[in-house]
Amino acid sequence: MEITPYAIVRDLAIIMAVAAVVTFSCYRLRQPLILGYLLAGILIGPFSPPFSLVSRLDVLAELADLGVILLLFGIGLRFPIRKLGRIPLRSYLIISAIEITLMFLISYGIGWILNWPLVDCLFLATALASSSSVIIAKVLADLGRLDDTSSLLMMGVLIVEDVVVVVLLTIITPIAGHSDISSAALAWKLGQALLFVVGTLVVGGALIPRIVDVVGRPNLSLSNQETAGHGELLILLGLGLCFGWSMLSHYVGLSVAIGAFLMGTIVASANSAERVSSLVSPIRDMFGALFFVSMGALIDVGQFQDFLLPALLVTAVMMVGKVLGCSLGARLQGFDRSTALRVGLGMGQIGEFAFIVIKVGQDLDVISPSLFPTIGVAVAITAFLTPYMIKLGYRVTGAGPTY
Repeated sequence: MEITPYAIVRDLAIIMAVAAVVTFSCYRLRQPLILGYLLAGILIGPFSPPFSLVSRLDVLAELADLGVILLLFGIGLRFPIRKLGRIPLRSYLIISAIEITLMFLISYGIGWILNWPLVDCLFLATALASSSSVIIAKVLADLGRLDDTSSLLMMGVLIVEDVVVVVLLTIITPIAGHSDISSAALAWKLGQALLFVVGTLVVGGALIPRIVDVVGRPNLSLSNQETAGHGELLILLGLGLCFGWSMLSHYVGLSVAIGAFLMGTIVASANSAERVSSLVSPIRDMFGALFFVSMGALIDVGQFQDFLLPALLVTAVMMVGKVLGCSLGARLQGFDRSTALRVGLGMGQIGEFAFIVIKVGQDLDVISPSLFPTIGVAVAITAFLTPYMIKLGYRVTGAGPTY
């Protein structure tokens, strides 16, 4: 493919201009900004006639990956890990267990209704097992609700879900490929994921905030120019930790988003966390916007008519199952009805991890060709609905305005 000079710059100019206009319109109409980003992506994407406004979708996809990492790192910076400790670990585990069990039952039921093979049902269940950490965190941050008990529950459950999906994928892959399951390999994979999470929280929590504070400690003897350079060192350290932990998370089988979020929560415990957050904020906002725009750009509106009915069935049953499962789990752990309902409504979507799960099935050539676009349409629908579901949870529980 011939690449014209400054094609990436032109694409970025188009993306930012269209996103600015559409999101401003959503803001004036009191609609979620995420909705504006997704609509902007659909408008500029390759599947919207008469032609695509952007030429380098591969670069857009890479920039979107950076957006996921920076967005979750920024959310983590406003979400110190000690907050998660307010809620017992068993609450996160029990809510996740109930929800994921329901997803397997629901997936089997959907497969029975649509006459899907068992392998499709297994991959569907694994794809539905995780919710969207990126969208949930973004909406909660925009609403200023990250400190709520329901938000703590959701973020804790999201971490557990990622670990569980890694284990499930490790189990169903050899089953689908008709190979023997190595219990040692399964145990090693699970051990890697748990060691990474625990090591980040314990060892990282003890060392990294001190390192950040040493670099970020203001020195009154420095001139203004030298102090500015000190800020550059701090942002380089923060971003280095963010990207480094994201890749470590990827290597152990977790999502890069969870690695970035965990590092953000660790850095948030440092005294210099506010400085890091203010320095990272403009970069995070730009790449975060690129992520949501790219999601919209990759939505093939032409597929809706072919896969709409299965996708609507998956979406409707999944959302009902997640609302019931998460709400029930929260109530069983002693949380009040308002908190339980907000958790249930907030978790009612399909996460980005679903694409990874389905891609594994495609690479193994063990799932039906229709499963990927069906999941893609369902992800698009739930991405649009999530901001409204979270806001609905606050409205019906009398938690005050959410705008």
